[in-house]
Amino acid sequence: MISIIVHSGEWDRIYHAFSMASTYSALGEKVSIFLTYWAIDTVVRDTAETGDERKDDIIKKAMDSGKMKSLGEMIELGKQFGNVEIVVCSGSLDILGYSENDLPEWVDRVGGLAEQLMTGEKVIFI
Repeated sequence: MISIIVHSGEWDRIYHAFSMASTYSALGEKVSIFLTYWAIDTVVRDTAETGDERKDDIIKKAMDSGKMKSLGEMIELGKQFGNVEIVVCSGSLDILGYSENDLPEWVDRVGGLAEQLMTGEKVIFI
């Protein structure tokens, strides 16, 4: 299994982690995406804002034209192959003051870092 640990809250980094997961999934690999700290904050807020006006404009145009998918659409694409799981860090969720009810529907479960490190044959940190 490939474990992609996403700490960054930068939308474009999260997007590319999801893109990598979808690609690995299409290639038949089992993938777990572990969202922690600022990545959780970004997905809960469900915004494509990066904090950079130029990037935001490029992303908005790409999404409006259908050239780029939303985060949820990227994950659903990967999940179509049946081997992508989205896990949210329980400790980070608590520290940020969110509950499981705040999470997007495409999140599979809440879990811990140790599990990700122990089960991942390859670990990618973003």
